[in-house]
Parts: sequence; C-alpha cells; structure tokens
Amino acid sequence: MAKCPICNSKKGKRKCLIIDGLICSLCCGNTRKAEVCSECGFYQKPRKKYNEVPAYSVSEMDGNMELESYGNSIEGALCAYDIENGNILNDSDAIRIIELLIDIHHFQDKQIKEESQIIVQGVNCIESAIREDLKDVSKEIIVKILGVIRFVARRRTKTGREYMKVIHQYVGPRIAPGIRFLQQ
Repeated sequence: MAKCPICNSKKGKRKCLIIDGLICSLCCGNTRKAEVCSECGFYQKPRKKYNEVPAYSVSEMDGNMELESYGNSIEGALCAYDIENGNILNDSDAIRIIELLIDIHHFQDKQIKEESQIIVQGVNCIESAIREDLKDVSKEIIVKILGVIRFVARRRTKTGREYMKVIHQYVGPRIAPGIRFLQQ
C-alpha cells in the first residue's frame, strides 16, 4: 500500500474525493470540506465545541445576585420541566437541553436537531422561560450563564441524577416569571 500523498508518512487507506487517491485517516479528517466531502462515507459534520463557548466561572457567579438570579431562572425552569414529566430527566438529558439552548443562543441555530421529544419539549420550555424572565438580558450574558450551567452539570453528574437532585434541592422549580418554589 502506498504512503499518504499529503503527509507522506502513513499508509493511505481511504479513497479521497479531493485528491483522487488514497490518504491516511488523519489527513482525511484534517482536509475535509463539507462542499466536496459530504457524499463520502467517512465524512462527519464538525462537532460543536461546547467547552470553548464563553462562560462565567463558578467564582464569578458566586455571590453575584444578578447573575445567580439569571441562572436560577434557567435551572428553575429545568427543574419545573422535570417535575411536570414525573422526575424522569437524568443529567445527560439536562445537559443536552442546555447544549441545544447554547446552539440557539451562541451558534445561532434556527432549528433544533434532536430526535428525543422530551429533549425538544424541554428546550422549548426553558427557551420560553428565558424569553419571559431574561428578555432584557443580552445574548452574551445568556450564553455565559448557559455555559456555566453546562459546566456545573457536567461536573456534578456521576451516574444519573446528581445534578438534577442539586437543582431540585437548592434552586427549586420555576412557577412563574421570577418566582421559584423551594421544597423542604
């Protein structure tokens, strides 16, 4: 088998539509172009880098009543949505809902690309709360709040509902704009 004509170091094993020859998997991934490679079996859409989305740090949020209230509105709506659905959301569902909200607010996606109806309905529910509670808040701040919520949720989760239990206990469900119910 011939070496990859791009890097000239590894064996070329993939048929490339760009150079019309066999290239290595690393060069295949590095040279992909959606307009040329979308028909290729190896093509994958680029993944969004949620870790690179602007976010407040946990210490910036801590003690800042304004930022905490924004976060509480979003997490309270997430908590209320969970209760409406019989407490079935696990942390991965909550994280996916937050990621799709980041897609809308940061990546400017117009449509939600998700198969699960519970996730899509969750996005719509939380988005409605954001429109009601945070209508005067800039997109940049909303994105940073969503970014820190995603970070905290990913850090808290271990096996299932650890993050959801925390927001149920310390945030409580949103019952109206700016109003949450903290259960004992």
